[in-house]
Amino acid sequence: MTILLAVLAASGSNHATLFLALGFLVGLVLFFVGFRTYREYRILADTPIAPVRSIPMGLVHVHGKATGETPITSPLTGVPCYYYSVLVEKYVKKDNESKWETVRTENEERTFYLDDGTGHVLVNPHSAEYDVPQTFRGETGNQIVRNRYVDPTLGVSGPSQQNLVTYLTDNSKARAVLAASNIPGAGALGKALAVEQALESAEMGVSVGHGVTMSIGESQSFRFTEHCLLAERDCNIIGTCFENPSPKDEHDRNMVMKGQNEKTFLITSKAEGQIENSLRRKALAMILVGAALMVGVVAAALYMRGML
Repeated sequence: MTILLAVLAASGSNHATLFLALGFLVGLVLFFVGFRTYREYRILADTPIAPVRSIPMGLVHVHGKATGETPITSPLTGVPCYYYSVLVEKYVKKDNESKWETVRTENEERTFYLDDGTGHVLVNPHSAEYDVPQTFRGETGNQIVRNRYVDPTLGVSGPSQQNLVTYLTDNSKARAVLAASNIPGAGALGKALAVEQALESAEMGVSVGHGVTMSIGESQSFRFTEHCLLAERDCNIIGTCFENPSPKDEHDRNMVMKGQNEKTFLITSKAEGQIENSLRRKALAMILVGAALMVGVVAAALYMRGML
């Protein structure tokens, strides 16, 4: 790496050097992330599914139904789940270039039980890597939701245009957190957020009257995407089994979470074979792209130096 930086430093302009160094760094990151993903694939392939009733302490692979007494409700489709993520992007045009820019992200998770028929085990999903299905996708603009997709297995119609606009301009959750905190100035900040929400609503053409009508300006387009770990659906989990510090009864002695030494913690709705194929393809792609990018940067630096 030191030799490469020396070659880059002598290879030409500062802009070219910065560009090549950045390219090499990206390639290096992809290369090592690829190997980490490949390690996850090998762990999955080498760790057979264990019945919940007899799972040992340490790294385990369990399969069953995500269940529990208090699921959360996903914000767009309104279905019960134990994890959701929402991405909101705005379509912008800058310097003759059009692209989607992220304007809001939100995710929430909750502990749940995994039940495989032989027993159930508590799952603490903190710091888990999720691979869960897309439950909704749609673009707003011109008073309609375009390119609309709703998971057909949910049995719901999905959010309307008005629902999406309301979600986009709502920051009531942040205000509620501030109101419940003891942070100095939290009340004033909460009021500022309320004013900001009103301004955002006005900017986006949201009008509230008798019957509450809402719309987005014709020149604005937003894209919404939601993913969920659905309640009462099958999932695979690879994580570390510990003793449950707060068991409810003699059948609630274990808990699966992220390990202190073994960091692999994957929660996915895919079948075992699908997970293995997905991880293997992802790992090989990142390793190959990362290696190709690093080799290309070195070749370009040597060429600029007149050594190739």
